[in-house]
Amino acid sequence: MPFLFSYVCDMLQRLEDSRCARTGLKTDPSIIRDWFRAQHGLLYRDDYNSAALLSALLPEKRTDRVYFIREKKLQIIIGRALGLGRSRIAELGRWTSPEARADLADCVESILKQTPNPVSPTHRPVTVEEIDQVLHRLAAACRFSSPAVRSSASENRPADQELSLGDLYRRLSARDAKWLTRLILKNYEPVILDPHVVCSSYHPLLPAILKVQDHLAVAGRILDTLRRDRTVTGSNELAEHLKPTLGVKVGRQTWLKGRSIKHCLSMLQGRVSCEEKMDGEYCQIHIDLRKGYDCIQIFSKSGKDSTKDRMALHNSIRQSLQLGQPSCPLKSGCILEGELVIYSDKHSRVLDFHKIRKHVTRSGSFLGTGKDSQPHPWEHLMIVYYDVLMVDNESLLAVKHSERFQRLRHLITQIPGRSALVKREIIDCTRRSAVSDLRRAFAKCITARGEGLVLKADDPYFDLATQRRPYSCCAIKLKKEYIGCFGDIGDFAVVGARFDAAKARTYNIPRVKWTHFYLGCLENKDEVKRFGKQPRFVVTSVVELNAAQLGTFMSSVNPESVRPEDNTAITLRIEPGIDSGKRPSVIFPRPPVFDIRCFSFDKEGNAGYWSPRFPAVAKIHCDRTYHDVISFAELQEMAAKEKEAPLPEDSQELLGWIATLETLEPHAMADTTSQSTVSTVTTSTQSPRSLRRSAPPDRITPTSPTTRAKPIQPVRAAPARGQLTPPTSSEAQMPGSTSPDGIDKQSGAPSTRKRSLDSSAQNEISQRAKVRRCSADRVDSTARSPSSSRAQAAAKQHGSLSATVTGTTRRNAQTAPARPVLSSSVSMQQRDSGDKHLDVQKSLSFQGRPSQSFSTVIPSAQTNGPLSANQPGGEPTDSNTAAARCLLFPDTCKIPTYSILLSPCVAGFPWVTDDLLSGHGVAKFLRDPREWLDSKQDGSRKKVVLVDARRKEATVTFLQSIEAARLRRDNGEREYVPVYHWKALEAIREEELKYSRNKWRPGSQFSLNGSSSLWRRFWVGLA
Repeated sequence: MPFLFSYVCDMLQRLEDSRCARTGLKTDPSIIRDWFRAQHGLLYRDDYNSAALLSALLPEKRTDRVYFIREKKLQIIIGRALGLGRSRIAELGRWTSPEARADLADCVESILKQTPNPVSPTHRPVTVEEIDQVLHRLAAACRFSSPAVRSSASENRPADQELSLGDLYRRLSARDAKWLTRLILKNYEPVILDPHVVCSSYHPLLPAILKVQDHLAVAGRILDTLRRDRTVTGSNELAEHLKPTLGVKVGRQTWLKGRSIKHCLSMLQGRVSCEEKMDGEYCQIHIDLRKGYDCIQIFSKSGKDSTKDRMALHNSIRQSLQLGQPSCPLKSGCILEGELVIYSDKHSRVLDFHKIRKHVTRSGSFLGTGKDSQPHPWEHLMIVYYDVLMVDNESLLAVKHSERFQRLRHLITQIPGRSALVKREIIDCTRRSAVSDLRRAFAKCITARGEGLVLKADDPYFDLATQRRPYSCCAIKLKKEYIGCFGDIGDFAVVGARFDAAKARTYNIPRVKWTHFYLGCLENKDEVKRFGKQPRFVVTSVVELNAAQLGTFMSSVNPESVRPEDNTAITLRIEPGIDSGKRPSVIFPRPPVFDIRCFSFDKEGNAGYWSPRFPAVAKIHCDRTYHDVISFAELQEMAAKEKEAPLPEDSQELLGWIATLETLEPHAMADTTSQSTVSTVTTSTQSPRSLRRSAPPDRITPTSPTTRAKPIQPVRAAPARGQLTPPTSSEAQMPGSTSPDGIDKQSGAPSTRKRSLDSSAQNEISQRAKVRRCSADRVDSTARSPSSSRAQAAAKQHGSLSATVTGTTRRNAQTAPARPVLSSSVSMQQRDSGDKHLDVQKSLSFQGRPSQSFSTVIPSAQTNGPLSANQPGGEPTDSNTAAARCLLFPDTCKIPTYSILLSPCVAGFPWVTDDLLSGHGVAKFLRDPREWLDSKQDGSRKKVVLVDARRKEATVTFLQSIEAARLRRDNGEREYVPVYHWKALEAIREEELKYSRNKWRPGSQFSLNGSSSLWRRFWVGLA
């Protein structure tokens, strides 16, 4: 017995009435479940076909069907079917007017209420099966439908199919005609049906079936078979009977957004695959060797069969799998997942996303390429594989990710520029350094101008069991735009708007006039400001507002609007590719201003210029005019610098991103190398824009798509009267720091940094940071704290150390030199023999920054005078400092008992000498290894060498000087001295702060030779 369409309309109407009665309620699962229970007798018959009903309830899931019918064309079809006159057709077209507050479906209902159909709906009731057949024939006549649907096309012309559609309208009631209209448009708004609620209410096994067979018709047939055979009763049994099928798309894993580094790790456990997120198009590749040469089938993310559209990729797939060759690793076929990208042999890199449309057709046509350059011979499609779901009829959906990737590695033959495996690294969440490891990997991705990371736990692809761990079998996307205010690009003018009736009904706000807003940039900003010329705007994108923003815009802004033909105040340039060819219905002569954020920049089809990618409104400004918006030239320059910026040759940007990411981390969680601390918070009331404008012009900002905060400088205790006051910022005293003219401030010689920060580089960096700002700018506003003398006085008054907190990367982030690979005649040992090179930075933790910005006080030991650079060994002027002890653990800290030798670059670093060593009570250190021979020190004192291991040549030369000193023990044997990277002092300071704050007893991690010693992480070698 067929299922009446009026039954479906009963539920949809109840949902709409419920939404209108209770503001903001979009869907009510209880209504859906009650409806399915009421229809249980009809739906659970053995002869019932589920596909038609599922297609009617979830029309947007039928991506294989394309009707090529939108509101205007459907209005004509309905008008002809109902035989409407001129006045009635005008009433049917009221949906185009904002005053009507109705969509096309509401207008159809209104027409049929006034003059009902002569044929009673009860005489020839319309069933969902009949509607499904009509829509299938309609889709089969459209070339944009899938090949499987088009293959069933009849000889009838499309006009005949439209007549069949009109016959349905003549047999429907007013209410049912309304919902049929929305069904054809694949949009039930304002009603939103949750697919999971619908499927689980229909049958508990259906959601699991759709995961493996992501096609409503196929899943419906499988469910009907299982229900008739009654062989499967639960999800656990279903996993044994269900496996992927070649030719039917497998559903994708659940994808989540990571809002911070620690938020990501809170959803993961065990070993995690940290993969590079490619900026391309998703491909699910099915290989069926039974089909011979045409064995490749490719599905897109939406589920469409895009095999022919991606024909240019087939050869790369054949070569990577060695199809048709004796060495082919497949016997019957496989299902792979990968990303389609464009690779340039000329530039040896993956190109931007918008380049894809020149090489990939859409149902046989190149769309949006009118303003693009011609495809170059050195550009071609490339496939980057990252998962395998089935091999030779063996389902791998229940196999852990690590094993699946190993299978994938054995299947794929990587061909440079044609096929590759995704770049990834493994992070162990059980290790205490997991947060810092992921933060460093993310910072590397940002500095490489990557799109982001994808984090995958070592879980099965799908787990069909009813009881499973939260967030298991999920992939987590991590992009910098998900964190804080990264992605804010500036102010845009709102030059026009248009009205969409279906969208307006979703707001549930009375008298909505506009739903889509057109953003523009001034093309003649200088002329407008200087000479008052008529403003010319280039429309770059279209945005929508959420309900709260739209309410604010209507009540607080509500700008004057005119029709486009009456506009004389501003000039607009709108390319055909903007908003799919749609145009604003009104123009704002005095454009309001929106603060916009985006994920990146892209070139829209048929536009030819850079525009924000996925723009969103961050703020609506009521106190700014279009004179304040960014110009079109600034937008293009900003995008070009982000897209075309060369990769950095040193680690300055990497270190800055690590510090910024750590600053933005939530305060609740902490890792071993980055501890949140209690301190005095200095809050800035300035906006990011005011901070950006007030920043000094010579400030060196990191080279990044979004602005990065400078490391927060620690505030040291003020010295006694008559002593030299060390500068608050050590920027001028750090090794490797340069003045604007490129001269090293300490040596007076030209800077040896690989990437000299000359004036042109400064301009490039500052321009890139000029408009792509982030919340880290706020951190920078707190870096210049007041003098610390008052804080030190308060500390002395209370007789205790006040705010003994500092971020260990306050100064070093500006001076960290390039990472070396040490090699010399000196005896060197690597911490990990499996490393390809001595990667000191890998074990190094630059995450000493607290998760909030604050002003702190760090006493510089109990000195009565400054260190003199002329004194050998940096000996203080007052010998009383020799008796100083560690400030935090004076009884247990062993560092004051060591005889410490500093390399020249480290000895000239005030952060090490005046803060780290002095804070540990070390008032005397050595600069020359021969001082060990000349001094009459206690032979029992352990010798330690601290170097900057990233200065390769300087470190090797210094270690050779130690070897030349020919140190001997008392018994005449050769003496070897351990060498460490100086950042060991930072890690120890951070750990001591944590132990002191929690009043823990220090253990072996602070000793030089302990098995869990922090020193071991910064081991360089023996000299």
